[in-house]
Amino acid sequence: MENVPSATSTRSTTVSNDPAAKKAVQPSGLSGSLHNLAAGTLSALVTLSYSIGYGALVFSAAELQPHLNTGLHCALMAAWLVALVVALGSSFHFSIAGPDSNATAILAVMAASVAATLKTAKASSAEIDATVWIMLVASAVLVGSLVYILGALRGGRLVRFLPYPVVGGFLAGTGFLIFSGAYKLLTGQELIEIMAGLPSIHKLAWIVAAAVAGGLLLLPRFIKHVLLMPVIIAAGVLIFYAGLLVFKLNLEDARAGNLMFRPLSTSAQMPSLVSVAHIFGNVRWPVLLSEWENFLAMTVVVIVTILLNATGLDLATREDVDFDRELRVNGVANIISGLGGGMIGYLSISRSLLNFKAGAGSRLAGIWTAVLCLAAAYVFTPVVFYFPKPVLAGLLLFLGLSMLRQWVWDSYSKLPLFEYALIVLILVLIAFQGLITGVIFGLLVASLFFVYSYSRTSCIKHNFSTHTHFSNKERSFEQTTILQDKGKAARALALQGYLFFGTSSAIMEVCRELIAKEDLRFLILDFRLVQGLDTSAMLSFTKLEQVCSSLEVRLAFSGLRADLEEVFIQARFLPNPKIKVFSDLDRGLEWIEDDLLGVHDAPTIIAPMSMGGTQIIAEMDLRRILKAHFNKPSVDAVIGYCEQIKLAEGSLLFRRGDPGNALYFIERGEVSVMLTLDDGQKKRLRSFGPGTIVGEMALYSHHPRSADVIADMDCRMRKLSAENLQRMEREHPEVAIQFHIFVVKLLASRLAAANDEIRALL
Repeated sequence: MENVPSATSTRSTTVSNDPAAKKAVQPSGLSGSLHNLAAGTLSALVTLSYSIGYGALVFSAAELQPHLNTGLHCALMAAWLVALVVALGSSFHFSIAGPDSNATAILAVMAASVAATLKTAKASSAEIDATVWIMLVASAVLVGSLVYILGALRGGRLVRFLPYPVVGGFLAGTGFLIFSGAYKLLTGQELIEIMAGLPSIHKLAWIVAAAVAGGLLLLPRFIKHVLLMPVIIAAGVLIFYAGLLVFKLNLEDARAGNLMFRPLSTSAQMPSLVSVAHIFGNVRWPVLLSEWENFLAMTVVVIVTILLNATGLDLATREDVDFDRELRVNGVANIISGLGGGMIGYLSISRSLLNFKAGAGSRLAGIWTAVLCLAAAYVFTPVVFYFPKPVLAGLLLFLGLSMLRQWVWDSYSKLPLFEYALIVLILVLIAFQGLITGVIFGLLVASLFFVYSYSRTSCIKHNFSTHTHFSNKERSFEQTTILQDKGKAARALALQGYLFFGTSSAIMEVCRELIAKEDLRFLILDFRLVQGLDTSAMLSFTKLEQVCSSLEVRLAFSGLRADLEEVFIQARFLPNPKIKVFSDLDRGLEWIEDDLLGVHDAPTIIAPMSMGGTQIIAEMDLRRILKAHFNKPSVDAVIGYCEQIKLAEGSLLFRRGDPGNALYFIERGEVSVMLTLDDGQKKRLRSFGPGTIVGEMALYSHHPRSADVIADMDCRMRKLSAENLQRMEREHPEVAIQFHIFVVKLLASRLAAANDEIRALL
């Protein structure tokens, strides 16, 4: 295959990325120039061989055979114009560009269709020639413009969104069309008429075509040399002319027997500006415009092939590629080619790699290739038409068979059965129904399969119970015990990916099962990781709300971005009095915890009460905090080393970077640990309420404070400074030991809770 590299070719052409290694293969000075000229000469020979074959392929239909010279001249013009522009502007210094098999296959289909329609309409020979020629040059200009615009809009990464089997099926179908075109070039008949076509061509044509195609297919397996392809082509030419002697045929007999091209006549040369108006007058525009579907397909093909070729060169040579630059440069090259009378062409991976391996160290090699192709187009044109048709047919047979081999034979053992079957189906449709039908079918099937596969992928990233996963609000030992006991009544589901009917219905079933199995009272869905939401998902969420309402389960949403919330609002699903909405999952979990602890709609401060029930204490003095862990004398001793402080709402308890010289027991109110992000926004890391301790980590680690702590409301707390803790250790060592054990238990409890959360997430 000429355009897309196989995994084997990618590995075999990979070179060292070491600068010293590159310097070794890219000599400078006179030696470097000679290397570039040699590489460019080899690339020019291959480019000319391909170009003549592609020009013949476009005009392979019987109705177009009299106008073959026009197609060959278009191909030769594109060979040097596109090669020059891409050589000067590509991301790769060794780039070689020109007419290509994928686009040419579609151009051949378009040309044959136009010619058949015009022949049925009894158009004149001049009208057929003008219409097909304008089709070639206009396609180059229009496709080039669209490719350039895509590059200017930075659309180079679109290649990643094309399904691999569709690309493979298209390339396999292209291989079939090239193979069919080679057969048509030899016989003048369609491949489907193979039994009628076989006897109509001289034996010499089959011998030469089979020798060239067989040599190109088989010999590279045993001989690895950059000159192998030109040598095989030259050998095919020698075999042909030797065959003329054996079969006693002269040149006129060979041309009459469809074995050689007829030389270009003066009228078939590139038209002058004076004759352009006459040519336009002969164009059948309605017939030309009827090919818009094939034109759109060709545009997609050109874009995909450029991007795939650039990707292959990037991987094979470890050169950095700018996909948008490649699109822009190839777009400009096609515009110039069309305006200059050439056909579509673009970056070639096989010829570029050939140039690279032949020693091209600068853009000089590509420029020299363009110069030689220019000379062939204008100076040495008569020599070109001594080139035998069977040699070109053999080259096309090689291209078509190599593409079919890679995508039909080699891919069988490399791809899943479904993807391989899709490639074969697209190939069959292209063969019998055309490129458009095959590609559209492939895209449709691949899209449906993607939707089916994606719907089977879980959009629930995390599913955890609130008895193991807590909010960032620090609770007292007693409150934590209550939440661990009652937290099983609440579930939080962190959703991810794109939600539509297929995925949302699966979420609905999971929620229904959890509600029935665990007797839930609370269910919260977090949308922070959701990438998008389709209105088709509303039906599932509506059913979920109905189920929760009937079973008295309180439903909450969190992490809704503005775009996601807008979808719910447009569907009139939100606002809903039965559904709570929170800015993030942490706030939602805090709401659930407060409800489980019995303080929803309660006043901010409640008088101390018994801890025997399930009520939270919104105010807890230090004595109550310590009595569960110390005896009464020790409690009195610890309190004696603490000083009572008050903090107004909005005030800082300490700042990030302050020395860690104290810890604080919160008796009333609430404080939050806040971290200032790079964009200036503040993020709450944790909140601490009555009965909790804050600031102990810095005190024990002797490190500066790692974040700000601010009062969310008026607070009353007790401060134990580092100096007083040291006094306690000297004056009441046994109390200090109990205090240290108390802090260790506190930290161990927090660590255990964190471990439970991690296990729940995993």
